[in-house]
Amino acid sequence: MPWVTVSLFLPLAGVPVLLGWPRLSDRAARAVTLAVTVATFGVSLGILASFDRGTSGFQLVDRADWVSALHLQYLVGVDGISLFLVLITTFLFPIAVLASHTERHDVRTLMASLLALETFVLGTFVSLDLLLFFLFFEAMLFPGYLIIGGWGGERRAYAAVKFFLYTMAGSAFLFVAILFLFFQLHSFDFRVLAAHSGELPVMTARWLFLGFLVAFAVKAPLVPFHSWQPDAYTEAPTGGLLILAGVLPKIATYGLLRFNLGLFPEASRYFSHLVAILALVGIVYGAVVAIVQTDLKRLVAYSSISHVGLIVLGIFAFTQPVISGGVL
Repeated sequence: MPWVTVSLFLPLAGVPVLLGWPRLSDRAARAVTLAVTVATFGVSLGILASFDRGTSGFQLVDRADWVSALHLQYLVGVDGISLFLVLITTFLFPIAVLASHTERHDVRTLMASLLALETFVLGTFVSLDLLLFFLFFEAMLFPGYLIIGGWGGERRAYAAVKFFLYTMAGSAFLFVAILFLFFQLHSFDFRVLAAHSGELPVMTARWLFLGFLVAFAVKAPLVPFHSWQPDAYTEAPTGGLLILAGVLPKIATYGLLRFNLGLFPEASRYFSHLVAILALVGIVYGAVVAIVQTDLKRLVAYSSISHVGLIVLGIFAFTQPVISGGVL
């Protein structure tokens, strides 16, 4: 049973049902979406049951050639870190659907956007091919933009555009770094890259580290790349806010742990003081600003900045207990 692939594309399979069934009522659309997300959570429990905790490395790997001439492939799998990020994602999306029960405008499109977003989020956690990871990482922008801009508050258009532009700009650095890494090591497979990344010149690895860091710092976000977040959180509908706060920051911190530390260990140590300072500033700044908030959504936004800072500080402490704490 290809548990990972089924859990990945099951939510996306619900999108044509929602958009292609013209007589589907709003209530039925919510019921279909809830059923799909609950089924996806059930499949993710199959991943948990099939996962051998006594074995290290990636498991339940599914692979298929995409465009062989360009080294493009579909390659997914899970390890002990991504396994539980998949589980928390599939657990939160049914709650996000339930939290959207007050929405009355174009419910089918909202539900379809949530399902598409779930597939793209899961894709970032299970992709073992860097280019595939980037495609899922970028694809999240579109349903996220639609959810904020279509069902948000009074300043939803401003918040949605700001969210889109900031994260798109950060992703440009990631795309360039991935392509450069490919031309150096001739593979997009994370396992191959991790095994041979030590062959990179020191300065090259440090520049590539910064390319990955900028993209993930914007997505997390880390101070000073955070200015899009309070607006997006404040204007997002409740279900969208749950995903923005509960899932999206984890993608960035997962990327820092998986790719920055996994591919560029020397550069990670070289820049550790810089990242630690940004994390510490975020911890204090986010907490202090959160204290004085009177709007609950802005409180969530700034406390999330502080929360992400704690995770990043733990990741870049380079001791096993603290890294484990950051993952937890």
